[in-house]
Amino acid sequence: MEPKKTALVLVELQNEFLSEGGILNPLLKEVLDRNDVLNNLNRLIEGARAKGMLIVHSPIQFSPDYREMGTSPFGILQIVKDSNALVRGTWGADISPVISRHEDDIVIEGKSAIDAFSSTNLDFVLRPHGITTVALAGQLTNVCIESTMRSAYDRGYQVFGITDASATIGIKQFEDSVTNNWPMFSVPVTHAEFLAIGNNCGGRRDAKSAEAACCN
Repeated sequence: MEPKKTALVLVELQNEFLSEGGILNPLLKEVLDRNDVLNNLNRLIEGARAKGMLIVHSPIQFSPDYREMGTSPFGILQIVKDSNALVRGTWGADISPVISRHEDDIVIEGKSAIDAFSSTNLDFVLRPHGITTVALAGQLTNVCIESTMRSAYDRGYQVFGITDASATIGIKQFEDSVTNNWPMFSVPVTHAEFLAIGNNCGGRRDAKSAEAACCN
């Protein structure tokens, strides 16, 4: 992994999910608190920035009438609509102030789908920067992160999923996704393991380890 060819893609680090008073925050609170997600996100962001990685935010936002969902949303999108959450221009849709930000960070506009690639120019932004590796963190572990992970994998990126910098609705859902699905499309690592990759290439080469992904 070369830091200059690596992008940290941060999915939906918005008030609605991460801040007290956010409509969806109570649903994630168990996982956020147990895994110390907010502190881990900031450690991850600051460490990645110090290494020269590209920092990219991909918030999700909708019109007040949720026209982007069509006439018959269901599943997670129906939950968002019923909650009146993530409306463009509202406090809830803003990136949370608890997150470390820098003026050089890139914010991808237009995400109104589960996969961060499908309704945005994310791929178009990554390619000119020479990005070959994508690390994913944010919300929801088993929804937008997992869908974006699959899409990045299909596009030929080397993909890392940051296990302790992601949250979803319930511990079981989190663990099922990280344990059973993430390894099919990414190298699941903690934020500390991810930041250490590149410093330890030359040691043990285990096909299941993060070091192997770095050194191969």
